[in-house]
Amino acid sequence: MPQTSLRSRPLVTNGFVVETPEIIDFVVRDMPDPGELKAERERLRGFWFVHWVGGKLYHLRLKAGGPNVDGEQRPAPVLKYTWLVRARVDDVIGVALPQYEPIRVRPFTFLAQRAELIQPAAEAARITHPLINEFTVTPRFEVTAKTFEPVDRQSKVGVFVTVEMQFDIAASLSALRDADVDLGGLHVVRRTPEPGKRRLVGRIARVEGNITYLSEGTEGQSIETDRIKLEGSKESVARCLTTLLGLARYQALMRALDDEQANYLVGPDFDAVVTKLGTHLAKTKLPIALGFDAKIGDRIVLTNSDTVQTVYVAPQVDYVFDRTGAQSNAFAWPGLSQFGPFDRTTFANKSPRLLVVFPTSTQGKVEAFLRAFRDGLGANHRGFARGFRDVFGLVNLEFVMCPVQVGVSDRQNSEPAYRNAIEERLSAGEEVQGAIVVLFEEHAHLKGLQNPYLRTKALLLTLGIPTQEVRMTTVNQMPGSLQYTLQNFAVSVYAKLNGTPWTVNQDKAISDELVVGMGFAEFSGSRFEDRQRFVGITTVFSGDGTYLLGNVSKECNYADYPKMVRDSMLSVLRELKTRNNWRPGDTVRVIFHAHRPLKRVDVGKIVFACVREIGAEQVLQMAFVTVSHDHPFYIMDRAEKGEPVKRESNIMKGEFAPLRGTIARIGPSTRLLATNSHKLIKRANSPLPAPLLIGLHPDSTFKDVDYIAEQALKFTSLSWRSTLPARTPVTIFYSERIAELLGRLKDVPDFSTTALSVKLKWSRWFL
Repeated sequence: MPQTSLRSRPLVTNGFVVETPEIIDFVVRDMPDPGELKAERERLRGFWFVHWVGGKLYHLRLKAGGPNVDGEQRPAPVLKYTWLVRARVDDVIGVALPQYEPIRVRPFTFLAQRAELIQPAAEAARITHPLINEFTVTPRFEVTAKTFEPVDRQSKVGVFVTVEMQFDIAASLSALRDADVDLGGLHVVRRTPEPGKRRLVGRIARVEGNITYLSEGTEGQSIETDRIKLEGSKESVARCLTTLLGLARYQALMRALDDEQANYLVGPDFDAVVTKLGTHLAKTKLPIALGFDAKIGDRIVLTNSDTVQTVYVAPQVDYVFDRTGAQSNAFAWPGLSQFGPFDRTTFANKSPRLLVVFPTSTQGKVEAFLRAFRDGLGANHRGFARGFRDVFGLVNLEFVMCPVQVGVSDRQNSEPAYRNAIEERLSAGEEVQGAIVVLFEEHAHLKGLQNPYLRTKALLLTLGIPTQEVRMTTVNQMPGSLQYTLQNFAVSVYAKLNGTPWTVNQDKAISDELVVGMGFAEFSGSRFEDRQRFVGITTVFSGDGTYLLGNVSKECNYADYPKMVRDSMLSVLRELKTRNNWRPGDTVRVIFHAHRPLKRVDVGKIVFACVREIGAEQVLQMAFVTVSHDHPFYIMDRAEKGEPVKRESNIMKGEFAPLRGTIARIGPSTRLLATNSHKLIKRANSPLPAPLLIGLHPDSTFKDVDYIAEQALKFTSLSWRSTLPARTPVTIFYSERIAELLGRLKDVPDFSTTALSVKLKWSRWFL
């Protein structure tokens, strides 16, 4: 049993129990081919509810008469078939909300009817514009049915309420164009849905009068402008409002909008919204089958009893700075300052040379920033008193200066100016182990191939040189703020130089433990064609969090993806078996983390087969774990009052957020893990943080879900992009970062991923 904490308190969820009779009648028959389901569902519509699982079709009679069905009729306890009841509840939950027109039926999703948030936000920020009322933000509610089992063999059905925000842009494309909004590349949708046609129409190439020409689309290359509008994405809203209002007024509006959204998303407010909707849902019975109704009952509360532990708080994660584990600290930077990095005695390059690429006009300020980075800010600024060289135990740190002749307003030519300057500097035979690229804020946001950082990163990565971006707004920070920025900057630079700043404690009872992060990047880049090109991404850590290697596979199509996973995993495991000296009889534990495995591909079975093949002489413990934010569950600690946003303030942040490390059982092989808390939440209007959902593959041979959840918590403390924990384990976080960067770099001419799996295999180049 996991270690019990005295501070484990009952957790209120965002869900309600679905109350049902104990017995349900259904008919079941064989249907090996799920392709037959659509026609059968249509044949039985209105009289039978059907649900296909594992080669069998289950039928619930809805009313007398209609077509008959063949199969075995079974009365059965609901406790054994909660998944069937869940499917039916998901189908009929709208019966309890007849006044709302769903924008999606399963799960039932609808918009608030009398709540629009842009207008009050604009009034609060004192912002006006002729087009501001054409932008709307409306609370969007989703009611999802799920099974849950906080206690063994007591499976139940619940409905869970979530709230997000729906953005919409009603302004005509012509009006936006006339207001100098750059519409190129933005997606457009139909103003009025048309039966049988996708709502998404295409991407704008240009707007000419009442004709909009599309660079790609679902039908044709053009469409009448008055039939379409911009898709209400955050990208579209940001681009439009930044142009219409200017950057400062746009940011003021977004801050005011955060305050309006807080009335639905901050802990106590979200709790009240859920309570109100639950009261409404409870008024109507849900027709599950003929003579069989369900109703929405009490709020689901996860709590402990004298005999069963459902909720506990994991032990604090300590940062470890030596191989014995004796040198540790509860906080990253104080530990680094006291002990130095974990690998200080083995770090290979004690005198690294860093290429520094910067606009010529900023040289004085950049040199001051570099001195502060190397030597520290002195005793008056304890957050970064000693500097990178001293804290990380380096002998020397040399900067190879590379000035770029470029001005703030020179946006068109900034990219070639950076690229040409780097090529000229390196052509002289300079040996560097990393690069710092300094950008004007205005250049950092340039789109696509105009962005100088994107092009220089591609160039330097191809040469095997990891890069770190820094913007002039950071360079110009006052020392009071700069000291904390430099902590994160220093940790990232050291990690990109193949260093290990810190690790976490691990299970020493086995010979070797590996934690493998698995992800993939989709290389189509289009929403109008099948995303058929994939790159597999693998990051490998030892059990204590030491980064071992990263692997980026070659591109493949969907059909070849399983083979690519197999080939890539076999290659990685062979290398690790040799490197870690696995001997016959050794106990080896391999835990795989995946965020969103590719649909209809059982990656778990593939990687388990690979481990068995490579580890045929070892005693193997294997687990395949899905680590996800994509779920409808929230947990709240109503006894948590948060803490002041700053000293001597009566404004609180993080109310109702469970302690970091809170773990709650939601099923036999699933846990909810709180990785954020009031101490990490920064603002009073920050939404209640969602927990991670940890799910264990059924074929896993290592089945300690609580150990796995605690290990995932430890791995959130291993992000060397910051001295603070990440919201996801680095196994997932690193894969997402790699996928994001590869998605941006794929269109850069002459960029190759080869160096990433050769020269940069052990570097955290993606931080």
